[in-house]
Amino acid sequence: MKFPFSRFLTAAITAVGMVAPAPAQPVSQNMELMGAIAREIVNSGEPQGIDWVEVSAIFSIDADGDVNGSYGYVYDARGQAHAAAFLEDPIEREVKAYRDWLLHKGRKGDKGIIKMLFQFNRQTRRVRADFEYEDPRRWQVTPANLDARVRELRPRLGAADGK
Repeated sequence: MKFPFSRFLTAAITAVGMVAPAPAQPVSQNMELMGAIAREIVNSGEPQGIDWVEVSAIFSIDADGDVNGSYGYVYDARGQAHAAAFLEDPIEREVKAYRDWLLHKGRKGDKGIIKMLFQFNRQTRRVRADFEYEDPRRWQVTPANLDARVRELRPRLGAADGK
């Protein structure tokens, strides 16, 4: 009986405790879509002249899924916040695509998100998103809550524990 070399090699590797590396896990569609938003934020150059590390962007979304408002902050390495807006077509397209994907995979009768908080750390490449379905004033910044809101929105995605 002939024993093919490839089967012999596989058997030999298994016998000495060496196993072939596991195939790479595919990136989930969720992470692909969030990565696309992060990539467009980085490519936007917003804000100019600041070497930022983290970003918190709040997107308001109308009933058609179009972004109709955006504000947020970029945080430098010291944690200093700088106001920013992300109303650029490539970013808006990716936010809409993400919202449409969420809506498609959601429950029947779901009207979709009306606001999204998107957070990203440029150094660690970690992302996080939170959604609002009913309250259009969620994450609203006012003169009375400005300092607290800026601290609250800071992503803190640099360490494994999120601090």
